[in-house]
Amino acid sequence: MARDLFKKAYWPLIALGATYFVILGLLMVPWIQNNAIYMHRMKVTWRQNLTKPEEFGFAKNQVAPFFLKTPDGEDIFVWHVLPLGLYKEHRESLVRQNTGLITNPLESENIKLLIADPEARLIIHFHGNAGTVGASWRPTYLRSLSAGDPSKIHIIAIDYRGFGLSSGAPSEQGLITDGITAVTWAVNTLGISPSRIAVVGQSLGTAVAIGTAEKLATRPTSPIELGAVITIAGFSNMKDLILTYNIFGWLPVLSPLRPYPFLQRFFAKFIIDTWESDRRLASVIKSSKKLNFIVLHAYNDFDIPWQHSDRLFVTAANATQSGNELTWLEIMGLKEKTEFGDESYQNKWPTARSNGHSIEQWVVRWGGHNQVVASAGTSVIIAKALGL
Repeated sequence: MARDLFKKAYWPLIALGATYFVILGLLMVPWIQNNAIYMHRMKVTWRQNLTKPEEFGFAKNQVAPFFLKTPDGEDIFVWHVLPLGLYKEHRESLVRQNTGLITNPLESENIKLLIADPEARLIIHFHGNAGTVGASWRPTYLRSLSAGDPSKIHIIAIDYRGFGLSSGAPSEQGLITDGITAVTWAVNTLGISPSRIAVVGQSLGTAVAIGTAEKLATRPTSPIELGAVITIAGFSNMKDLILTYNIFGWLPVLSPLRPYPFLQRFFAKFIIDTWESDRRLASVIKSSKKLNFIVLHAYNDFDIPWQHSDRLFVTAANATQSGNELTWLEIMGLKEKTEFGDESYQNKWPTARSNGHSIEQWVVRWGGHNQVVASAGTSVIIAKALGL
């Protein structure tokens, strides 16, 4: 009886294990790996028109949709989201504009309102993998991000190359180029001071935000130091991520191989886009005079464990040091912790040790991987980071 049960269980387990290794083998193929990491073909918004943001719950002409041209010739799709208080004040003139895709954004009333206000703040937002700017929770949190000051906080949200209506195919350097394109357009074309701009990334977008900030801060001529770099539900680097990442929050990638670290290292060698956010974060801090860096994560994030925020915080803290690096335990012993009850807690790297930078970690109690961006606490943290 026991032997029969063992036989019945044995072969399904063998089949399951074989299927798992076949999938890992397929993920070593560059084209398949690219699609698995970025999931850009999973648009989610197939039946909706991204050039009509009203379909996603925005007020008429609250959002200006247009394209930006990258230096390497790609067209990336953009939403400029007006803060609701400012929109309400100018609604009559805004609704008289034509709806739909804008061919020259500089002629739109929306962009003119951003340019005209010397106190306006601008969030340039980079979303996670899969979908578009209008997918899932994204329209909801694009509305909530400006809640910290509903008359001052504008949002530029982009779809990377290969996503949504944007041209091209995604790659690590390509997505960073898209991020740089958005920032330099805001600075050079719109005349927005970099000190009034925060790059805010969620999930994969955190790597884009850090990569963009690093490229801008380390330019040999005319470097750009942004007002804030904010990561939400981020990760330290792609190789570390796949050791802990669960697709859809429950399907593991390499964590089943944890008892066999040599196998984990073997498969990790085949990752093409490594997204080394920890290395780039250290670089941008060392190249900046007074970077405002915030890492935010939800305690109940089952896609990317919140411990990745610890790694980014430790990396950032160490990058402010001029001498020997501190250990993880030393940094955790020196940080200043503040509790906010059932909402969150904050770890802050002491000002006396920060060498002019501001380094903060926020761990919120709820929100998971996606809804955390839409929380009221997140809106407050971002507004304060922008000096509001």
